[in-house]
This record gives sequence, structure tokens and C-alpha cells, in this order.
Amino acid sequence: MSDFTPIIRGLQRKCPACGEGKLFQGYLKLVPECAECGQAFSHERAADGPAWLTVLMLGPIFAPIIFITAMTAKAPIWVIFPLLGLFMLSTALSVLAFVKGGWIGALWRMDQRQASD
Repeated sequence: MSDFTPIIRGLQRKCPACGEGKLFQGYLKLVPECAECGQAFSHERAADGPAWLTVLMLGPIFAPIIFITAMTAKAPIWVIFPLLGLFMLSTALSVLAFVKGGWIGALWRMDQRQASD
């Protein structure tokens, strides 16, 4: 197994161990264990890592959009900023679940590597 395989499986919101079972039971809540291979996920704690990484990834994309829109928009600013806020919030929330899956995959891989040492 490649070092990146569990991360790729996590990004697909699949079990990092087998790649078959679902990783989430809903939007961001982890399943207690994989339905396919039985891998337990109750010990995985993602904390604020996925949110931090999502902001870090999307910030450089959002900043120029805000700047360019504020400078060139013909509509009033009180119309533009709420629309931009809605766009940014929906984009960040849609990306967050995939980033959390990749984060859990990376944590799982590190746990496996420590267990084998």
C-alpha cells in the first residue's frame, strides 16, 4: 500500500483501511467502525485540523475574488458582500467533508506506521 492510499481513500470519504466502507454517517460524523472490514474509528480525533486546512486552501482563492469583485462590481457593496459570503460559506462547507476524510486517512496511516515500528 502506498503512503498516500489511505489519504486518497479518505478524500473519497471511504474507509482508509479497505477503501470499501463509508467513513461518515452523515455530514461530518465518523462511523464507529467500517461496515466492510471492521476498522474502528472511535479513537480518531480530527479536532480543528480539517477546518484549518480548508481555510488555508481556500483563503488564497477567496482573497483575490473579494478584492476584484469589490473593485469592479457595479452593484452596491451591501449586495455584493452577502452574496460573496454565501458563496464562500457554501464552498468551504462542501470542501470540508472531503478534507476531513483525507485528514482521517492521514491520521490512520500514521497510526499504522507507529504500530508497525
